[in-house]
Amino acid sequence: MSRRLAIAILTALALVAFSVPALAKEGAVTKFDALPTDWHAGQVYSLGYLIKMDGVEPYKADRTEIIANSLDGKTSLTFPGVGDATPGHYTAQVTFPAVGTYRWKVTQGSFFAPFDMGSISVLPALASTATSSSPAAPAGEPLRDAIPFAAAGAAIFMALMLARTQRRRLIRTT
Repeated sequence: MSRRLAIAILTALALVAFSVPALAKEGAVTKFDALPTDWHAGQVYSLGYLIKMDGVEPYKADRTEIIANSLDGKTSLTFPGVGDATPGHYTAQVTFPAVGTYRWKVTQGSFFAPFDMGSISVLPALASTATSSSPAAPAGEPLRDAIPFAAAGAAIFMALMLARTQRRRLIRTT
């Protein structure tokens, strides 16, 4: 086996090895359809979200809810998720009663651990008497989602280049 061939094979294997951890996400991931840019006390937010097993396949949870706890530990809020016609998609009506900072998470059924959503700051109530707000900003991480595809594409490219080199070598020897 020539040295170039060995290097090409090792490079292709390394690219595949680096793509495997990106594909093996373990567990479930919750992605919101969209999130409000500002949260206001007393405002009702209708939040749609999708639970995906291993970040890929929609997961129908036996029970899901959004749980928010104030940082001081005095307030604990629970908002049940209601499933709709789309597999793994739920909607929860969320209202924060007071100004403050809350840590929140989404339960993803009884099999998977809750998905931590970090913290949010709730602003004072709006002066108007609006009772509902639709989400404004899309929630997603396109770069993270593209990494496995880029690694797989690079591995396929390397394999094609290796096959092309081998074919040329065979043509020269015959």
